[in-house]
Amino acid sequence: MALTLPDSFKNNSIKQNWLFQLYYDNESAFTGLSFYDAEISSNQYYGAVLNKPSIRESIDIEKSISSTGNISLSVANFNFLGSNFSSALYGVNKYINRAFKVYIQPNDATTIGDCLLIYSGKLVSASHNVDSIRLQIEAKRPWDNIEVPTVKTDKNNYYPIAYGDYRPNASQSNVNSTGLTFNSNAGIDEYRKRKTLYPIPIEERRGTTIFSLTGDWSQSTKAWPHYYEKSTDTFLPIANHESTATTMDSANETYLDGKAVRFHQNLLKSSFYKMVELTEIENNTPFNWVNNNNAFDGDYIDTSTYTQCTINGGFINNRRGYVKYSFPQLTGFPNKLQVNMVISGTVSISDVGGNGEIRVQLINKSFGAEDILGYYKLTNAQTSTSDLITGSGAVDTSSAYFLTDAFDSDTEWLASGSGWGEGLQFNLKCILQSGDLDGDLEGNFRIFDVAVQADNQLDFTETTKTGKLVASKVLDDIEYVYSGGDGLPDNGWNSSAAITTIIAAHRDLLHRNTSYTNSNTPDNWSAVNSAKDWAVRYWINEPVELLKVLEKLQYEGGFIFRFNGQGAGEYIFIPDSISTDHTLSTDDLNNIEISLLPMDRIVSRMDIEYEKHPISNYVSKVIASNSSTISDLLIGTNENKKTIRLDANVSAPASSPSSSPNDDFYTYYDNILGDQKIIVSADVVSPNFYGIDVGDFVAFDTMPVNPFSNSDWSGKDFIVTSVSRQVGKLKCEFREV
Repeated sequence: MALTLPDSFKNNSIKQNWLFQLYYDNESAFTGLSFYDAEISSNQYYGAVLNKPSIRESIDIEKSISSTGNISLSVANFNFLGSNFSSALYGVNKYINRAFKVYIQPNDATTIGDCLLIYSGKLVSASHNVDSIRLQIEAKRPWDNIEVPTVKTDKNNYYPIAYGDYRPNASQSNVNSTGLTFNSNAGIDEYRKRKTLYPIPIEERRGTTIFSLTGDWSQSTKAWPHYYEKSTDTFLPIANHESTATTMDSANETYLDGKAVRFHQNLLKSSFYKMVELTEIENNTPFNWVNNNNAFDGDYIDTSTYTQCTINGGFINNRRGYVKYSFPQLTGFPNKLQVNMVISGTVSISDVGGNGEIRVQLINKSFGAEDILGYYKLTNAQTSTSDLITGSGAVDTSSAYFLTDAFDSDTEWLASGSGWGEGLQFNLKCILQSGDLDGDLEGNFRIFDVAVQADNQLDFTETTKTGKLVASKVLDDIEYVYSGGDGLPDNGWNSSAAITTIIAAHRDLLHRNTSYTNSNTPDNWSAVNSAKDWAVRYWINEPVELLKVLEKLQYEGGFIFRFNGQGAGEYIFIPDSISTDHTLSTDDLNNIEISLLPMDRIVSRMDIEYEKHPISNYVSKVIASNSSTISDLLIGTNENKKTIRLDANVSAPASSPSSSPNDDFYTYYDNILGDQKIIVSADVVSPNFYGIDVGDFVAFDTMPVNPFSNSDWSGKDFIVTSVSRQVGKLKCEFREV
């Protein structure tokens, strides 16, 4: 935003003196220096400055960062209150690391209100010889030398920082429970496929209880920890109970200097699982299984495809056909193991001879079991049926039916010897239940999907020393578990509301970790906050420079934060609708140069990975491109392409430019980089425009030449990307947006 320009600058030309204020002690008073002696607002400025410094500020809208140059000031070692000024710098008053301000004094103005503040920094070092002093000044950077997070335990585990709307794996019917329900709605939660969690370090093993650090804020619900099952890429809620898998530590608790959640050492956890491979088929008349993977396709239950067994042929007693599948290798052993199936089936008999009853049995032989899940019954009187008779009665399987297994195969698993390597097997078998009934069987049986519920745990009850050591080693090798509790609320600057956007996370980090207090509302905050609803999930577990974190959020959020020359914090971004701050014409400018954005900076394609996985890599990906740019600039398939990985932004990017720049990440940066843009550099000679600052929006009126083509300057908007202030001169760069 433009610097506040006093009325004293609204002249065609001005005489300039620069004023330098060196604050000392508690920064309530300063010593004044200048190019020549001056008295302004009853303060004396000593004309001892020997050089003419320049002050350069810039923004990079392609990377969403800002930069303010340092100042090197040469000062005569003059007589100051009876001694050399160098003595005063190291004397009673303390100047180092105190505020330093620079003003332009126009036309020998006598009040500071008529002067323009152009730089705010701090004095960081000084050196001198007999005749002169060298002062080094840095711009105001309250994040210097700050790392986050900062709070840690005696074991050097840091309490995490996490921003965003997280969600744990739970029950599809109750987000506050982890119970499993086998029906058509069983999906992402039951299969524990949510990745909306953040890592929390394990801190302490106390008896049979493990404590894991969630951060330093309260989470009243859904904070329960999850174990990462690598073989299935799933996050499994861990019980805070020895034997009840649904007993969770849903709220965190005060623990040392922060908060923590608990879980039981046996890692009891419950989930639905898919089979992973069809390993074997045995077909015997009348059973003929098709060879496909449709019984376990899709991430969740899928009733659109199936694996079918065609039944066609003469009845043969004790004849069977089966399919066998492999199962993922899970951590620990099951104390509950149930195989649930989504099935349909119809069977009939023709050319009937004799009397009695024939059954076609559905048998679960998984992990060595021999569980009859149900059977189809055929007699002289009942020659066709779709009713599967189960232990709880007959069920209609003419269409997809959810068959819940009443048997628990955990005992067979323990006895099998091969554990998870045993696999799942489903048999269809002919049985002559009574009499001498005979005939030809016809029909089909379909497996739409299988949901295996396994409640797994480590075995600390093993009586051998080796068994206990194995369980302990698994536990000791776990560095992190994962929480779906909500991230940080703001620390009071917005009524402690939950933080769910990137821009809000950025502001909260500033307020929480620097001297930029809650009472400071950054300039342009309302505009950027209104335009940028891009969602955030971002966590930090190990110390990192705060500036790197802030700049990461700026890039992924499409905005810039900086302190301007007058010390005010401000946000800069490209709005959907630009309002011009300044309109410049030929009379206001000198040394005009016009260029185009170089081809090597144009990005016509982006491969964007986003929604960071809590362990590594990314959950989602969008391949985005600007077809108009590719065609207009004759860009090859692998040219001007960029791969981008977003660690904080979890809002889906568009695959082609949207209508408004702030709709999404890709559209915003395509608006900046997706086409050739005009760049103008010029000296601003009119004092009326000395308030121009980086981030301002500019339009050009009458100009001595049109930009490249026959088009004029009308309708083109530019943002100021750099300013360089020198005595009597303001050099600017303007970039088309």
